[in-house]
Amino acid sequence: MIDFLQAVGDGIFIGLVYALLGLCIVIIFKASETFNFAIGEFLVFGAFLFYVLFFDLGFPIVVAFPVGLAAAAAVGGIIEWFSIRPLLGRSPLSMTMVTLGLAMVMRAVIQFIWGSHSYSFFLELPDITVEKGEFLFISDPIWAGMLSIVTFIVILLFLFRTRWGLAIRAVSEDQAKAMAFGINARFILLIIWAISAACIAVAGIMISNFGALSVTSVSVGLRSIPVVLIGGMDSIIGALVAGIIVGVTESLAGAYIEPLGLVGFKEVAPYFMMLIVLFIRPYGLFGTVRIERV
Repeated sequence: MIDFLQAVGDGIFIGLVYALLGLCIVIIFKASETFNFAIGEFLVFGAFLFYVLFFDLGFPIVVAFPVGLAAAAAVGGIIEWFSIRPLLGRSPLSMTMVTLGLAMVMRAVIQFIWGSHSYSFFLELPDITVEKGEFLFISDPIWAGMLSIVTFIVILLFLFRTRWGLAIRAVSEDQAKAMAFGINARFILLIIWAISAACIAVAGIMISNFGALSVTSVSVGLRSIPVVLIGGMDSIIGALVAGIIVGVTESLAGAYIEPLGLVGFKEVAPYFMMLIVLFIRPYGLFGTVRIERV
């Protein structure tokens, strides 16, 4: 029982990071019905921007962190301006396909600038390791979970307690109606991509803090796929719940199934969970059920 609870606890902390990635997918999808397949590349690019400021240039973390996130947001806005905006009004599928090409381009840029080797990445945050009885929760995953949930809450407050958030929600509900009421939907979409890029950078920094950063870290972005499909493509709360589900599933698979000889099974376990959920609820646990009349 102790081992089970330990695995669940570890899964919750990493699951909160996955939930943040899922949120970044959801807010873009709600606004434009576009799935951002370049999320892994955004994750690595944002982490590298912080790496340059903190490790290479030596800025203190209280400066490097917000400046790095601002830089990541600027990159997200620029990318939206040049690659997504020209496709507004066309099929959302075309914009989704563009993100696939965008992922390849961003990965090539990352490899060109920083190469393919790994960079040591330790923030040396205060040690908040929890050790009680037979339970041991390491400091870095706790920091990752805490910062992810704080970022999640900040985004929710922005969306539901500010005028900008009201405009974003209006565009998410119906772009045409929002524009009819004088809302600049094009600018709002740029803001959404910028916010998403900054949040992805937070997740990238926290994941990299587990030890290393390299272009291969883009694979972590794939965790957002089971998160949003399990929780629902248009559900913010679903992203939070599904992120925890994915994290716990991965942790339990690593603790109980991999020791049986199925090495690497924890990497695919979230996708098995995704299939199970989709067989029962095709729109996800919290997704909006669309009824189409023929």
